[in-house]
Amino acid sequence: MSNKSGYYSHIDALRAIAVFVVIVFHINHEYLPGGFVGVDIFFVISGFLISSQLFKSVSKNTFSIKDFYAKRIKRILPAAFSVIFITILLAQFLFLPEDAVKVANSGIWSTFSLSNIYFWKFQDTSYFAVGSYTTPLLHYWSLGVEEQFYIFWPLMVLLLLPRLNKFILIALLILTIIASATIAQLLLKDHHSFVYYMLPTRAGELLVGALLAALLHFNVIKKPINNSFLFITSIICIIASCLFITPDMIFPGWLYLIPTVSAALFIWSGFNQSSAFSVWLTTKPILWLGKVSYSAYLVHWPLLAFYRYGYGEPTAIVSIALFIGILFLSWLNWKFVEERFRYVNLSFAQLTIKQLFLPSLAILVLAAFVITTKGVGIRSYNANYVTEVKELTNYAKTTSRYDYICQYWRLEDKHFSNPDCIVGSNKNTNILLWGDSNAAHYIGVLGSIAKEQKWAFRNVSHAACPPIFNDAKPYVKVERYDDCQASLDLVKSKLDQYKTIFISAAYNYYARRSPRFMDDFEQTISFLVKKNHQVIIIGKAPVFINFDRHCLAKSITYPWKDCSNLEQSYKAEIDAINTRLLTFSQTLSHVQYIDFNAVLCEGGCSPYKRGKSIYFDSSHIEIQSSWQIGKELIENDQIPKLFNVLKLTRE
Repeated sequence: MSNKSGYYSHIDALRAIAVFVVIVFHINHEYLPGGFVGVDIFFVISGFLISSQLFKSVSKNTFSIKDFYAKRIKRILPAAFSVIFITILLAQFLFLPEDAVKVANSGIWSTFSLSNIYFWKFQDTSYFAVGSYTTPLLHYWSLGVEEQFYIFWPLMVLLLLPRLNKFILIALLILTIIASATIAQLLLKDHHSFVYYMLPTRAGELLVGALLAALLHFNVIKKPINNSFLFITSIICIIASCLFITPDMIFPGWLYLIPTVSAALFIWSGFNQSSAFSVWLTTKPILWLGKVSYSAYLVHWPLLAFYRYGYGEPTAIVSIALFIGILFLSWLNWKFVEERFRYVNLSFAQLTIKQLFLPSLAILVLAAFVITTKGVGIRSYNANYVTEVKELTNYAKTTSRYDYICQYWRLEDKHFSNPDCIVGSNKNTNILLWGDSNAAHYIGVLGSIAKEQKWAFRNVSHAACPPIFNDAKPYVKVERYDDCQASLDLVKSKLDQYKTIFISAAYNYYARRSPRFMDDFEQTISFLVKKNHQVIIIGKAPVFINFDRHCLAKSITYPWKDCSNLEQSYKAEIDAINTRLLTFSQTLSHVQYIDFNAVLCEGGCSPYKRGKSIYFDSSHIEIQSSWQIGKELIENDQIPKLFNVLKLTRE
């Protein structure tokens, strides 16, 4: 699959595979759960091709640092800059002002090949979080990694290749790959963003390609002749990686060696390959996708982000339309930007000015304009827009912004003595509200009633961690397990301080992760009863997956956006769980069940009441709305009877 000009068709085929699985994964995780490994495959390809050129030119003493970076400028920057500029430009028309500013800021960092550092330091959600999928330039983190690699790696090759024995150099490469994967493996739980975005933990993937280049350069291995077994094995391993490696696993880490080594095996076994698989993989459509793969990677994420920002998750039909749109935009960027500037004949000084300095300046000027106008941009000349967006913007705050809401990734002793964590009419209480964020969002409801009836409660909640005393491992992400289990152990040690315990959680979420959850939860309630606690289980509130608290404001710039007509998600599942909890509570003394869904669903279940959103996100009641619901219960004399009992026990 090669020719005398040095073009390897099977590498273009591998590019096509990589970009295809990435795009499919980003359109919908369920279509290809491990499709994100396509980025890791790209790293291997880049490491192999760059290192092959470096080893050859340095060995022949023909290496020129100026020529090396000139090629990188022509190959990488025009296409990347065009997408950055257009993305910032579109964001100021489509995004809400504060989000347009974020796009402009990320565009500046991306221009200087520092996007991975920006998202490590300033992105407040993980790469796989739902909120990240509306960040149009998030995918530039991988370009930042590659471009930083291109700064250090040529200098390392120039320094080491003439001085080290080939076996020492190969051993050094192997050790560095293992060290990079090990660092990622060990740091992922506590430093997830650093591990995911930064060069030290990603360099090993690029060096897998470099290792293959070194082995071939030094003739430690030779290009095989039509080894179909290895070629097919590599394809199977790549497919398996895309199907069975999931975002919940420790990745990157040692696990990334599977797709990266498989990609290297594909490259090696693909030389001189003439099997039926190789013939199929080098058909024109696949090679075309391989040729435009760089542009496809650049344009696919912003297009998906702009769509999701306005309209939420795409349907199957919309997904197909988006995929076709990605291919079309990829062709445009490849044809009129990549190909146009890739082969220009300019001096290094001219190239630096025309393809680096001037485009960077254009991006910076545009970004500065967006930032100085506070994200309104050109829309600042439209007085109606400015007024309307202020009226419709939802200014709800996250729970972490409220001092009295004690929700943390890891609970500590101080949270059980902090007076700010007590809500109600006084600062002395033997009542505890415990659970995850789905317990915390009831603080306002309980707080209103507590203040009315002159009692108080302490609240502690551990984010994304179920309130159970069994092992929490099946229900939490790997990187959250230690914090979760430590929080649960601490709560258990503090229970003697409390007579009454309110408890709630995202029951349906944990039940989807493992069917054992409801049994584990009921065992926990039984344990609390045996310890003479009064337990009040609060049911799960309705969920609206497509809810967007900024929907009304976004509808100004997104036509045909329907904010109010939202169907309840997982309704049958949540109703069944709430019914089970009610039935279970009736089998034990000192256990009661309540929910506030009758109030939430008064006049029909909706995240809106009287034209305003009462939810913060798809499954959490907004805190100020939570307080208002409690006040409405009091005003309408709808306080559940158990609160009257609770009041009496306080007196």
